[in-house]
Amino acid sequence: MAAFEISVNGKPRFVEEDVKAITIVADRVPDLTLGGEIEKVYLHVGIGEAGEYQYLGGDLRPGDEISIRVLTDDEIPTGTTSFPTSCSFCGSDHFHISSLTGGPQVAICDGCLQVFHAVIIQGARLPLGASIRDQGPDQCDFCHKAPPEVPGLLVRNSAAICPECLRACLDLITEQ
Repeated sequence: MAAFEISVNGKPRFVEEDVKAITIVADRVPDLTLGGEIEKVYLHVGIGEAGEYQYLGGDLRPGDEISIRVLTDDEIPTGTTSFPTSCSFCGSDHFHISSLTGGPQVAICDGCLQVFHAVIIQGARLPLGASIRDQGPDQCDFCHKAPPEVPGLLVRNSAAICPECLRACLDLITEQ
C-alpha cells in the first residue's frame, strides 16, 4: 500500500499508509470577531475504512504551499503513525468509537463532537472535566487560533477545539 507525506510550507504535517482520500476544501465562514466572512482552507485525509479515521488541518491560509509526495517503500516509517489513535478529549481508543477526526497532534471522536455540539447549540451540560475558555493562553489544537480570534474554546484533558473546527469536524463525519 502506498504511503503519502503531506507538507505545508515545507514542514511535514502528515505521513501515513492506507490513505483512501485527500481533499482540499475552501469555504467561507462567518468572521466572529470582525463580522463578515473569511476564507478557510481545510486539508482532509481519509485513512483506513470509510469513516474510521479522518485527519483535518484547518489552519491553512491563502498563500500556503501544500505538497503531497508518494513515499517509496524504504521511506515509509515503521511502527509509528503520525495520526493520533485515541480521542484527545475523552481518551477513548479507536476500538471504542465509530470515527476519529484529528489534526497533527490531536484527535476528537464522534461522541465528543456530538456532546460539544449539543453544548453549543442546545446549551447542554459540559461533560465532566470539560470547560469553555474565552481567555488565557489556550489555542485550538486544529487551527491554532485563540480567543479573541475565536469566541471561545471547548477544552478537556488539555485538548482544545474552537467552534469553527468543531463545525468542520462535524461536517466530515456527517458526509460519510
